[in-house]
Amino acid sequence: MRLTENIVTAITSVMGNKMRTFLTILGIIIGISSVIMITSVGNGIQSGLNKEFEKLNANMIGIYLKNWDADVTTSDFLTMDDVELIRSHSNVEYAAPTSSASATVDLRSRTELYCMITGTTADYRNQGGLEIVKGRFIDDADNRSRANSAVIDEWLAKNIFGYTDVVGKTFVADFSGVERELKVVGILKSEEENSVVSTYGQGSIFMPFETVNSYTNNEYADYIYAGVRDMDKLDQTVEELNRLISIAHGNDDMYGVESYISQVEIINNVLTGFTLFIGFVAAISLLVGGIGVMNIMLVTVTERTREIGIRKSLGATDGNIRVQFMIEAVILSLMGGIIGVILGYIEGVGAGMVISSLAEMSFPARLSIPTVVATVLITAAIGIIFGVYPAGKAAKLDPIDALRYE
Repeated sequence: MRLTENIVTAITSVMGNKMRTFLTILGIIIGISSVIMITSVGNGIQSGLNKEFEKLNANMIGIYLKNWDADVTTSDFLTMDDVELIRSHSNVEYAAPTSSASATVDLRSRTELYCMITGTTADYRNQGGLEIVKGRFIDDADNRSRANSAVIDEWLAKNIFGYTDVVGKTFVADFSGVERELKVVGILKSEEENSVVSTYGQGSIFMPFETVNSYTNNEYADYIYAGVRDMDKLDQTVEELNRLISIAHGNDDMYGVESYISQVEIINNVLTGFTLFIGFVAAISLLVGGIGVMNIMLVTVTERTREIGIRKSLGATDGNIRVQFMIEAVILSLMGGIIGVILGYIEGVGAGMVISSLAEMSFPARLSIPTVVATVLITAAIGIIFGVYPAGKAAKLDPIDALRYE
């Protein structure tokens, strides 16, 4: 019997009992749809995060004190001297410190909003992701005079003043019981269109680094951002900056110096590993689906014993019978795989929408071609692996005994 005839016969046999076929492939459908949903959502999250990171400059390096145990002294803290030291490196284009504080602000709705205050310098804008729609960002003059200048986003401006064109206006912020009058010098785009504001959250306020430190009685930086000129020397620059800071403070392995690219790679590796692990757990259900295919094929062999005897008496070989039942098992598996891919992608789109709404970021599900190809190969392999035994049993039937079977 030719291959095309085998395929047609197999499809006819499979579709002869639709309910039994559906129940047989249900395990494969569940397994494949789970794997597709998890991988498509994982790919979507990874792609969404990468797009957010791309809004920041790829040449950025972050420097921070990574050990905050009891052995740390004030001499270990990062200061403006370290900022100048970093700037002195031949491959560093800019360097900006940041310090943190918090305050509460009264809104027009007569409620208080807890705000994160980020103190920084003019160079902070160089890292990208900040879009000023009105006014300006913090400048060197603000830092020299320790001015009470503030840069807020459109959302906060609207909730404090009722409108966004508020450059030059003042508002009061409560810093742990000390009220300070801040002057708005710039307005950022609202959170949904501004990656930096999205990172810090609504209610974020940017102020001069020196001003924030004067409020908190600190002289150190929580973090220093630096941008490199030559990306080909990025890794070399990271090592050299780490060595410069360590020598300046007389400490080894005390400071973290990481490039933006390395952070993205770490996040991608974690997401990939997590997606693969969850996908592997979901794929275990494919084993159940494969066992279901084998069981139903064994039942089919028993039901069609007389048919097998007739075919053998007409000249069909053991190989013909074996191929026939193997094809039926593969078709069953492929049907489950195709339906599983479709359902899995639909579920992935829905899950992506839910995650996007909760995270307030765009994480659309992404179904990759390699995943689809792998799914087709896996389902075909399931049909072959779990169809071997039933097909072998059918091929070994004695034609005389098969003809006598009732």
